Amino acid sequence: MYWDLVYAYENQRVKQESLAFSQKTLSDTKKQVEIGSLAPIEAIRAQSTVAADQQALTVAATNLQLQQLIMKNALSRTLHDPVLANADVIPTSTMEVPENEQVQPTEDLVNQALRHRAELVEARIQLNSQEISNKALRSGLLPTLDAFAYYGGSGLGGAQNPASICQSPEQSFCATATPDPTLSQFPLAPSVSYPSTLNQLINSTAPDKGLGLQLNIPLRNRAAQAFQVRGELEYRQVQMALQQTENRVSIEVRQAQFAVEQNRASVASAQAAVDYAKQSLDAEQKKYQFGTSTTTAVLQTQSALATAESTLMSAMAAYEKSRVELERATGSLLDQNNISIDDAAQGHVTHMPNVPYVAPRKDLPSLNPPAPSQPQQ
Repeated sequence: MYWDLVYAYENQRVKQESLAFSQKTLSDTKKQVEIGSLAPIEAIRAQSTVAADQQALTVAATNLQLQQLIMKNALSRTLHDPVLANADVIPTSTMEVPENEQVQPTEDLVNQALRHRAELVEARIQLNSQEISNKALRSGLLPTLDAFAYYGGSGLGGAQNPASICQSPEQSFCATATPDPTLSQFPLAPSVSYPSTLNQLINSTAPDKGLGLQLNIPLRNRAAQAFQVRGELEYRQVQMALQQTENRVSIEVRQAQFAVEQNRASVASAQAAVDYAKQSLDAEQKKYQFGTSTTTAVLQTQSALATAESTLMSAMAAYEKSRVELERATGSLLDQNNISIDDAAQGHVTHMPNVPYVAPRKDLPSLNPPAPSQPQQ
């Protein structure tokens, strides 16, 4: 979006220069028509060129407004604020193609993408998780041997109920058949204290202990076998998906690298066309000054120059976007632009981003407020 905005700015500048040239040519042509050195039809042709350049400038200006609106919509939460809706978005840098660009080998770029692309990292984590699940499913088919040991104790405390001991042989529902003579003397038996009860838990008064082994051998556990086979199939599916993702990433990297090379060649071709159009316009103007050319030829040459410059701006914008796509394909977009996710998570920017291969704009108005004037003495 940013490079589309930069292209819209540069394209508007080209259309403005083309319109200014055609208007100047129209003014000069009218003067020559008035003095009779040119036919009136030349003024009409120049007027037609001015109208066409005005239309081209209108298209370029509206496209710039649209790109500004798209950028503001991406950077802000709402466009209901009239101040924000009417504000201009001015790019602070312009496009620049390095003369000596370092070309990395394709295999290095592919290996870099295989290490850094987020979807590949996620796929490897999923494959590792599926492998761990398969180990658990395979373990379910193996025999199991459990060893166990236990120890328990019990304690009885409190006062014994006299009704639980027989007072006479004829008494029913009692614990003993032998009468206890002490109960006749003491209506209530002596009670066992709480500490004595706790002591019974560890002095083996009433122990409960043991140890043992438990062996479990699954015989034709079809349910576990089905889960294990399904787990293997799912593992192969994840493995195949990872391989397909790696192949797709490899193709994306190669396509992005090819696009960078093609667009760089397009920029060189467009730059040569602009140089040729400038020289042609200069030669045509000199011929026009000596009377060996016409206004129509000069305007046509100027139109060809404007077209060549627009083509150059479009090629440079395509080159910049192809570089962004190559960085995205290799997974190095944030690192190349010095953008930290940790800063975004913390909400505190420790260092500013730095976009390589850009040049600051030289036609920006000063953003600093004017210095206060000194009072006169």
